[in-house]
Amino acid sequence: MKYFYTLLIFIFASSTLISQNLHDDSNAVSPLNESNGTTGWSGLAERFSEATDVQNGAFSIRAVSTATDGRTLDYNFNAVVGQEYVIRIWAKIGTLTSPTVSPAFAVWSGMSGFNVTPITSTTWTEYVFNVTATSTNPRIRIYTSNYPFRLVAGNTIYIDNVSITALDNQAPTSPSNLVATATTETTTNLSWTAATDNVTVTDYEVFQEGVSIGFTGGNTTFEVSGLAPQTTYNFTIAAIDAAANSSVQSNSVSVTTLALPDTEAPTVPTALIANNITTTSVSLNWTAATDNVAVIDYEVFQDGVSIGLTGGTATFEVSALAPETDYNFTVVALDAATNVSAQSNNLSILTLALPDTEAPTVPTALIANSITTTSITLNWTAATDNVAVTDYEVFQEGVSLGLSGGATTFLVDGLTPETAYNFTVAALDASANTSGQSNSISVNTLATPDTEAPTIPTNLVVDNITTTSVNLSWTAATDNIDVVDYEIFQDGVAIGLSSGSVVFAVNGLTPETTYNFTITAVDAAANNSEVSESITVLTLAVSDTEVPTVPEGLLATNTTETSTELFWDTATDNVGVVDYEIFQDGSTIGLTGGATNFVVSGLASETTYIFTVAALDVANNASLQSSELTVVTLAGVQPEINYTSLNSNLTTVDWTARDLYAEQNVGIGTTNTQGYRLAVAGNIVAEEVKVALQVNWPDYVFDKAYNLPSLEQVENHINENGYLIHMPSASEVQENGIQLGEMNAKLLRKIEELTLYTITQEKKIKLLEQQVAAIQKALSNK
Repeated sequence: MKYFYTLLIFIFASSTLISQNLHDDSNAVSPLNESNGTTGWSGLAERFSEATDVQNGAFSIRAVSTATDGRTLDYNFNAVVGQEYVIRIWAKIGTLTSPTVSPAFAVWSGMSGFNVTPITSTTWTEYVFNVTATSTNPRIRIYTSNYPFRLVAGNTIYIDNVSITALDNQAPTSPSNLVATATTETTTNLSWTAATDNVTVTDYEVFQEGVSIGFTGGNTTFEVSGLAPQTTYNFTIAAIDAAANSSVQSNSVSVTTLALPDTEAPTVPTALIANNITTTSVSLNWTAATDNVAVIDYEVFQDGVSIGLTGGTATFEVSALAPETDYNFTVVALDAATNVSAQSNNLSILTLALPDTEAPTVPTALIANSITTTSITLNWTAATDNVAVTDYEVFQEGVSLGLSGGATTFLVDGLTPETAYNFTVAALDASANTSGQSNSISVNTLATPDTEAPTIPTNLVVDNITTTSVNLSWTAATDNIDVVDYEIFQDGVAIGLSSGSVVFAVNGLTPETTYNFTITAVDAAANNSEVSESITVLTLAVSDTEVPTVPEGLLATNTTETSTELFWDTATDNVGVVDYEIFQDGSTIGLTGGATNFVVSGLASETTYIFTVAALDVANNASLQSSELTVVTLAGVQPEINYTSLNSNLTTVDWTARDLYAEQNVGIGTTNTQGYRLAVAGNIVAEEVKVALQVNWPDYVFDKAYNLPSLEQVENHINENGYLIHMPSASEVQENGIQLGEMNAKLLRKIEELTLYTITQEKKIKLLEQQVAAIQKALSNK
């Protein structure tokens, strides 16, 4: 028999044409159930399971004739009448009693399409038969000698690797009810009703615009991805069986992907106008709005309430209005994503009245104002009408002077100075109905104009100054006739009249701001005096309740037996930091006068102290205290070690016999230790140096409350000062030096800040990369 992997390749290669092997008995010639036996095979010849002469695998069947009739080898299988089958048998000739005869495949029953086929080779040969079943139990027969002759016993044949498979050429039914769901901008989900097959449906092939885009693995759902937004696609499905028969394609489903989210509202409709106004209706028209995608409709509002959609047109007929009624209309534009524009210009209309025969009421309370030598302004109380008053007619001495245009005021000019005139007014409506004339008023024009200005107001003073207001007062001016008012100027700009009073309250000022005020007097002839002397006022400042930020970066330097010097970073305030308060072990020990350093003295040697700092502003608001700083003062100065009595005659002094211990300061190459426990005039070399840090280790940089300067602030500080924020300048280090622990702490602080900047930039870069990828993907899908 064949090796099993060869059989699998054969089955896979043949699976597109045939179905399962019906030769399923467990015996020596079975491809799938090979065993040491002849189960399922019968006939008159002797049958043996052979292990030494096989086509492939472990066993074959050897058939030997026993007598003149003992020469047949038979196999029956279950079949479907009318079904086509492919029968494959490997065979070869073994020992023959007569070399002139050949075995053969012959006398097959229960099937058509078979022809007698001799077995002619002594080497393994495959024989293939295509037959159609005519019964449900066909028989395969093999003769060990020539058919139909009979020979003596001893003729031998071998068979192996027998397969019987039904030929499948029937395609599945077409999948039905293809639908698309969950469609997005770039994907859609397809589903359908399963197809059927005479054997079985093994897969479904999906087509997009007639082109195959994949297989479902037998599932009746398929997710299509990589689509372009707002695009129409057509999809069909075909069913496939194990023999690769493909069905007719399913119904086509058309899918339009969603548009990318549209959040941009249309522009505002403009030029809203009314036409064809009647007593109960009006036609509205406007200039169309625009949109990044498309305007699909317009919504019309009447007095702020929606009354309908236009269906996309820029016109709308409004009906069912009341006669002679005011209405306000606006319009908004809508797009397909229901984005709504701002409302258009407001349009006010008045519907027409029913035919009007009723005259307006008589205007009342006719008075005269602004009387001059040659003119006068008339005012009156408006008349009423059943529809509307549209105009007023003015009469002088009973003669019409003109119409007011609907206003309840009228300027009469061209009069003679110091002359008496009589005036009346009548109201008119839109239907030209005229009221009776109003009360008559008699007016005398003024004499020749007054051109003399008042004197200058004096003694301008200010009181009741607040953050936003002041009160002004002054000594009254005089005039040849009469002073009637005073005009007040703020920084040279008129801000109001006092109504004749010599006091004026100025409001709406800005806190802590300087203003200049002046006054002029005005008489009845509108003559203005010269400007008074100016007075300057500073409004009060707003009360400051905001505390400064907490001082950061507290560190100590120049620590001795009795003192230490503290340094910290400047705090900030909404107004300004004016001082810093120093706390030692929780108790205040002084103010710095605004400096960011402080020398603490009077300390005990070899003692631990805890220091904090708080910032103060001008309103005495105090910040929270800074992080605690622990400082240990140095030991007191002791006498120098005297080694001359030991081995002063030598070039070097050797204490190898015991450790060198000094309770006081040690100077090497110098006697001035400057308060340090060890002072060296020159270089030192050491395998390791440990610093007992007297400053805060800068991991506070990673605290969420840490105020990380922006890169712009850092750049500005460098441009202004020439060194980094929170770092000493070169001149400061040259003058004062710098402690090793302090230097390392400051450097680590900068490293940690740089790490935060790098992380922030990395996030921005990743975001930009994602945005670029999304843009490239969108462009590639177009």
